[in-house]
Amino acid sequence: MYRHFLVPVDDSDAGIDTVAQAVALARSVGARITFAYRADSLALAQQDGAHAVECAATGRPAAGRRFDDCVREMVIVKAEAAARALGVPCESMRMASPAAQLASTASARGCDLVCVASQATAASDVPVLHCVVRRAPAAVRVVAALYRLHRATAAALCERLAHSGLAHIGLARPDMDPRGLDALRIPRLGSGDACRLSSLLSGRTSVVDAELGELERQHQRGAALFAELERAVAAGAANVEDALSGYAQFVWEYFGRKEGVIVPAAQRYLREDDWRDLEAAFGLGGIEVTSGTP
Repeated sequence: MYRHFLVPVDDSDAGIDTVAQAVALARSVGARITFAYRADSLALAQQDGAHAVECAATGRPAAGRRFDDCVREMVIVKAEAAARALGVPCESMRMASPAAQLASTASARGCDLVCVASQATAASDVPVLHCVVRRAPAAVRVVAALYRLHRATAAALCERLAHSGLAHIGLARPDMDPRGLDALRIPRLGSGDACRLSSLLSGRTSVVDAELGELERQHQRGAALFAELERAVAAGAANVEDALSGYAQFVWEYFGRKEGVIVPAAQRYLREDDWRDLEAAFGLGGIEVTSGTP
């Protein structure tokens, strides 16, 4: 029986799904996980954070590097949050290139299973599990839309964090402008205090009631932290950078729980017509992206 997984992580759709599958499997067999993250670049910076490339190419290299560092931290915090939510012991490590070092790293760490995305290649003497998630077309589109929302929020947060830290290395930075803070809110698929995905899921099963309740409590806590950040920015408080950093850490963990616990549960329990309902709401504008503040 497998006892220790090595799981390379990134923020691609396939990478997020791989973490969720690896965590669920580890929980079922009592295994632990070592997450390995890349030291050079990640999917968010490549796909949804094109402005980070611009930073490095147009006179803001320090901001660009800090943006990349933020993305790396976000990816690993999300993976660890997903594992903790399901009670799976985990640790993280940095690799120059996980694809090239999987075999040696797995052996050195005593891992007996490597979990990779379905399209990834892995040459290793250790057994390799290709994590393939099969979804109906509507489910594919809904989940991809949710991941895009998370990436957009992550990109906005990392951009703010990148610039807020420049003063610490002796560079000028723009003032923390309260305009545009809405982009930092935790996105919600619903209106008011209702999350459509959670509502459908709770209507199909009671198995995840505890997880949904905890996610809702976290969302309310996130809204409170965001309000504190707004007040600090408006007042020009000295602790704005600390408030921003603490809020971002909270958001990463929230995303990790939602992607690693709630999305797989939805995949398991929602019916095809539920996913079509969600997709139709997207298309008609019936699902709003809100802060979810009660």
